[in-house]
Amino acid sequence: MKKLIYILFITAILFAVSCDKIDNPIPKNTVNVDGINWDDSLYIESNPAMRKILVEEFTGHLCTYCPDGAREIERLDSILSGQLISMSIHAGSFALVPANGAGFDANGDFIMDFTTDFRVLPAGETYFTTFGVASNPAATVSRLNNANITGLAQWEIDINSIKNDVPKISIGLSTLYDDSTRTVKAIVNSKWLATETGNHNLQLYLVEDNVVDWQLDNGVYVQFYNHRHVFRSAINGTWGTPIPSSNLGDTNIQEFAITLPTNLNKENCIVVAHIYKSASNYEVLQVEELHIIP
Repeated sequence: MKKLIYILFITAILFAVSCDKIDNPIPKNTVNVDGINWDDSLYIESNPAMRKILVEEFTGHLCTYCPDGAREIERLDSILSGQLISMSIHAGSFALVPANGAGFDANGDFIMDFTTDFRVLPAGETYFTTFGVASNPAATVSRLNNANITGLAQWEIDINSIKNDVPKISIGLSTLYDDSTRTVKAIVNSKWLATETGNHNLQLYLVEDNVVDWQLDNGVYVQFYNHRHVFRSAINGTWGTPIPSSNLGDTNIQEFAITLPTNLNKENCIVVAHIYKSASNYEVLQVEELHIIP
């Protein structure tokens, strides 16, 4: 009998505690920073043994062969198991929005403007011109060989040439989001794993994934095409911001914020952070990405 009473006593305590949790829930997925309740901080840190690879694809919704490039990137991503980070930059004539009745589509349905940069500078067009994009599909793989632009047959070759490299720098990336103001805050903590000469910049991009809209695909107008990893904005300027030193063990912390435009889906928005050689050949040494909300 004493044992039964004891069990009932313990059960009553557990029930009371559980009821108390229900009546007074502890807020989850929030953190107070600077007096603002943000969605809980997300964080990712580079694996010191893995050099991640950035593929910057130049594309356009009127580029009939560009979906072949997108499919090749998806194939490579499935092989590399999280080592590949891609971004689609809609720039050049194939990315323009045609006037209704211009002949590109009978209904004039190509109205999505993927080229818009929500900061001041038209960064996508600047990259397109600076890197000398001449035909599509085209991309640069971690900006190797002075950001050499190549066709899809070369991408896997370039990836394989660096995928086993030991990283020279690590990136710790945090994202915070305040839904009341649609403010995205990104915090980057970098650390040099080896001594490097020359100048280096940190670059932050805002990317939106899974944008469904029209696309010309091998001569066929596809209404519900899924545009992946669409470049939306250069958060800290077209060419990023300097990292002051590059000696073994040196660290650097930088923080930036941007207001998320109302036409972007917060569920699909991602911050991409990479560090590159700023004054020599643009080569990307390390890259990470992180969604803005859990």
